[in-house]
Amino acid sequence: MSRRVPSAARRSAFTLIELLVVIAIIAVLIALLLPAVQAAREAARRAQCTNNLKQIGLALHNYESSVGAFPPAGQGTNFGVSPASTIFDEPGVLVRLLPYLEGTNVSNAYNFSLPYTHTSGSNKTACSTVINAYVCPSSVRDGNGGRDSTDPAEASLPAGLQMGYGVQDYGAPCYTDISAAGATGGAGSTAITPYRNNNDRADGLLKVSMTRIAEVTDGTSNTMMIAEDAGRDARYIANTMYANGACSPLHAPANPVRDSYFDAGLPRRFWRWAEADGAFGVSGQINNNKTRIGLARYGTPYPAAGGDPADGGINKVNNNAANNDEIFSFHSGGANILFGDGSVKFLKETTSVVVLRNLVTPKGGEVVSSDSF
Repeated sequence: MSRRVPSAARRSAFTLIELLVVIAIIAVLIALLLPAVQAAREAARRAQCTNNLKQIGLALHNYESSVGAFPPAGQGTNFGVSPASTIFDEPGVLVRLLPYLEGTNVSNAYNFSLPYTHTSGSNKTACSTVINAYVCPSSVRDGNGGRDSTDPAEASLPAGLQMGYGVQDYGAPCYTDISAAGATGGAGSTAITPYRNNNDRADGLLKVSMTRIAEVTDGTSNTMMIAEDAGRDARYIANTMYANGACSPLHAPANPVRDSYFDAGLPRRFWRWAEADGAFGVSGQINNNKTRIGLARYGTPYPAAGGDPADGGINKVNNNAANNDEIFSFHSGGANILFGDGSVKFLKETTSVVVLRNLVTPKGGEVVSSDSF
């Protein structure tokens, strides 16, 4: 006679279906929570970026209080030729701000009588320092700790003069060549930058010479001073790296203010905080690289298979496109901008090119409403 085992003594267990249901529920919860966690992290990074710019703004105003004017940008426009051309001066604006950003030791180690890339290597130690206030935490790099990474093009240089310099994610919008009327096809325009018109070039608040507050007649609250231009030791499309080290090397510039200041032919890189060319001209909309990269024609989709887009080759254009010498950030929908009064505002990607031009120029006489950006 068989004996029935009491139900209480039976060993309970999950069935396969129940286990799969539990796994599915956990997966759904993770899928729901992960975007929220990522959004919270990005909000914190964007807040830190805003704080970085506020620190830079405070340093600029302390400099102005001490010297009587805002510092030179290191780059600007030469109105002595037609059409106006780009010229360079000595150290960039971020070098001059070091004593006002708790960077006195770095500033004291910097020899202002020599370029940061001087062949003696005397400034390499100072310029290898990572200045946290100059680096946006949302910026994507290759993990070299806030310094630029090895570039094969520099392999022939002495080891101490190769890459390894501190980088920057911010720069001075030192001029704009956007058409005053927002028209396309002007002098110097290309398929990548259709709104450019070199005949309409105008200085920004920070330019190749010093600027007194009294010169900012449009009002400091309506004029950009520093803007994001992040991740510049590589080129990005839609926040995805296209090629590390793809932004072009910069050699001794044409028509510099002080030709002897630079070592002719010694490579310079505009993503370094010590570089005068860290400043840039504004020629188009914010983050305007969603369907193109620096080598692509305006509006031409990036090729899925990789490689250069259709207009590559010896005439490929890589200036003033993507994150190369334009306002660019890794924040969704726009970029942080420091204004002349020390405030930081988030400008939307949809801000019109005419409004951008008006915000760059310090004495254009334009009226810009706060709801236009």
